[in-house]
Amino acid sequence: NISVSGLMCCVFCIFTVFVA
Repeated sequence: NISVSGLMCCVFCIFTVFVA
């Protein structure tokens, strides 16, 4: 079971890489 904070971090990292 993944934590919400971990999920948000993952999404944020992917979003940053996608935008960059």
